[in-house]
Amino acid sequence: MSLRSRFLLLTLALLLLLDVARSVYARLGAQTPSRLWSPDPSYAQAIAWPPGSNLPADAPMGLRLYAEHCAVCHGPEGHGNGPAAPSLHPRPRDFSGGVFKLKSTPPNVPPTRADVIATIGRGIPGTSMPGWQNLLSEDEIGAVTDHIRTLGPLQAWAPAESAPTPPAALLAAASAERGHALYTDLGCPACHGPEGRGDGASAKDLRDVWKQPVRPRDLTAPWTFHGGDRPDALYARIAYGQGGTPMPGYAEVAEPAQIADVVAYIRSIARPPAWNAGGSFEGPGQSADPVQRGEYLVRAGMCGLCHTPVDANGIYLANTHYLAGGMKVDAGAHGVFFSANLTPDPETGLGNWSVEQIAMAVRTGHTPTRRLNYWAMPWMVFAKLTPEDSTAIARFLKTLPPVRNLVPPPLHYGLVETVARKLTYRWPAVVPPRLAYSAGNFGDEPPARWRRDLPQRVLIWVQYVVLGVGLLLFGLLTVVAPAGEERGLGLTFLAIVASIVGAIAVAVVYRYPALEMLPTDSVTNAFFTGLPSAPMEGRAPHEAAVLQRGRYLYSIASCAYCHGSDGAGGNKVNWSVFGTTWERNLTAHPTGLADWPDDDVLRAMVSGVSRTGRAVHWQAMIWDHLSNYALEDQHALLAFVRSLPPLERARPAPLPPGTHDCAADTFWLGESDTAAGCN
Repeated sequence: MSLRSRFLLLTLALLLLLDVARSVYARLGAQTPSRLWSPDPSYAQAIAWPPGSNLPADAPMGLRLYAEHCAVCHGPEGHGNGPAAPSLHPRPRDFSGGVFKLKSTPPNVPPTRADVIATIGRGIPGTSMPGWQNLLSEDEIGAVTDHIRTLGPLQAWAPAESAPTPPAALLAAASAERGHALYTDLGCPACHGPEGRGDGASAKDLRDVWKQPVRPRDLTAPWTFHGGDRPDALYARIAYGQGGTPMPGYAEVAEPAQIADVVAYIRSIARPPAWNAGGSFEGPGQSADPVQRGEYLVRAGMCGLCHTPVDANGIYLANTHYLAGGMKVDAGAHGVFFSANLTPDPETGLGNWSVEQIAMAVRTGHTPTRRLNYWAMPWMVFAKLTPEDSTAIARFLKTLPPVRNLVPPPLHYGLVETVARKLTYRWPAVVPPRLAYSAGNFGDEPPARWRRDLPQRVLIWVQYVVLGVGLLLFGLLTVVAPAGEERGLGLTFLAIVASIVGAIAVAVVYRYPALEMLPTDSVTNAFFTGLPSAPMEGRAPHEAAVLQRGRYLYSIASCAYCHGSDGAGGNKVNWSVFGTTWERNLTAHPTGLADWPDDDVLRAMVSGVSRTGRAVHWQAMIWDHLSNYALEDQHALLAFVRSLPPLERARPAPLPPGTHDCAADTFWLGESDTAAGCN
C-alpha cells in the first residue's frame, strides 16, 4: 500500500472515530436536566393518575368523586392548585377560603347549597369548568357539593331562604333607558367601558383576591356570562357582586328597581354570537390591541407546550419559567434540541430581536442566525398564522417578564449516523419515528455552567482540523510522490472533485430540512395536504364564517399536528406519568366521533373529560390550553371538527401507567404501535 493510501486510511479512521464520539456525546450530553424541580405546592400540586386511584375502596362518595373529577384542576385539598391549573385562565377556584363567585346570596353570606349544585351541574361556559349534569346523578353532584364545603371554613351552606330573588314583575317593568343612565352613574364604565365592551380605563389593572388578573366581562356578549344571562342571575351579580373579584355589589347604594333597570340595559345591548344569524367574531382573537390578541393566541396555542419546562409530573413551571425554554426535544436522527427562551431577556432570550424577526421565525423558521428544523419547532403549522396574528404574538412576547435561562444549541449525532438514519426515514418530510419531550430545564441558569454543546463543538473543530490537514498532506504526497510511484494527478483531481460533490450532497442530507432555501409554502402545503376545505355549499354567511374560523384554529393549534390534517389521528402517545393513549379519530366515522353529541366533544376538547367521565391528562391532549379560547372560538373549532369527512381509523382504549412506559412524553409519528408502553 502506498504512503498516500495509508495516510488516507488513517485520516478517514480518525474522522470516523471523532464522528462516533459525536454520536456518543449526543446521547450522553443531555441525559439529565440542569434543574428538575416541582413548583411550590400552593401553585400546583401533583395527584395520582388515574385520578382517585390512590383512594381506598371504602372512601366516601363525595371524596372519591372529587378526586376523580375535580382535583386535576382544583387540587387534592381544594386550594385551586391542581396539576393542570398553571395553564388555565381563569385559574380554578380555591375553595379553602370559602369565597364563591357565582352565588345568589349577599356579600359575606355563604352560597346556598343550590348555588353550588347549579354551578357544578351547569359548568362555566368559556372556561375549563365543564357541566356534570349528564355525567353525574343528582345524588353524586350533591355528594361532591357537600365535600367541597369541608374544604373551606364554611360550617354549613346558607339556608335557601336567605337568597333573595327579585320579583318577576320588577324585572318585567324595568327600563333600559333608565338603566343606561344608571350604568354611568354607578361607575360601571370604569371597568366595563362606555359601551360595555370590557375595555374601561381600569380594565388592564384588575386582580382578584387570589392575585390573578381579571378582565371585566364584555356585557354585549351574554354567552360569556359565567352565571348565565337570565334576568334573575344578572340581578344577583349586580346586587351582590362577585365574590373575590373587583365586581362590587350595589344592593346598598341602589334600589331594587334601579338594579332591575341596569339589568334591562345590559340585556338591551346584547349582540348575537358568531354562531347565530347576524353575529360576528369580536372576541379577544380579533382585538385591536396587538398585545391582548397575542396573549390570547399564545395562552390558547402551542407555545407553552414546549417553551415552558415541566416537572416530573408534567406540571408547567409557569410561575417562574413561563416561556423561558429549556425543554429537551429528542427528534431522532435530526438531533437533540432545546426549546428557546422566548422571554425578552437581552442575553439569553429575545430581548435583542425585533418584532419582525420574531414574527418571521414563528411563521417561516428563519431566525437571525439559522433556519429552524421543523421537527424541533413546527413552523410549518404556524405558517398558517395571518401576518397580523404572528405580529401580535411577537408583540406579546416582548412584554413578558425576562427570565435568564441560557439555552444550548442543538446536539447532533455524527455525520455518518445522521445521514444513514435520515435516509431510512420517510422523504421528503424526513419523518422521525417519534418525538420525546423531557421534564426539567436543560438551560443554564445563574451561576452559569459550561455549555452543553462545548464538547460537540470541540469534536467538530477537531474533525475540520483533521480533514484540512489530511487534504493538505494528501495533496503534497501526490505532488512529491517517490520515484517509481505514479502521481496520478488527473485521477486525484477527479477524486477531489467527486469528494467535494459528495460532501455537499452529504451536508445537505445532514442539515435537511433546516435549509435556508427550503420554501416555506411548499413545506406548509405538504403538511396540510389532507386538510379538507370548510364545507360552504348551502351555508348561511354566519355559518360559513364560523367554519372558516374553525378551520383556521384547527390549523394553528395543535389539532392538525397531533390528529393529522385529516383528523383521523391514531398514533400512540406514552409517558410514565399518564400511561398509553392514542390520538383520537376526530372524523364523523363510527371509529371516531360519529356517535358523540356536540356537548360531549366540546367538553373533552376544553375540559379533558371524555364522554364516560374519564379524565384526560393535559400532557396527552392539550385541553388545558384549548380551554383558554373564547367561547365563540371554541364553537368554531367544534363546528369544523364536526365537518371533517369520515375516515376509518380504530384506536385502542387508553391504558394507565405501566412498568414499561417512556421516561419522557413520547409521540409516535410513523406507523403507530398498538401495544402499550415505550416500544
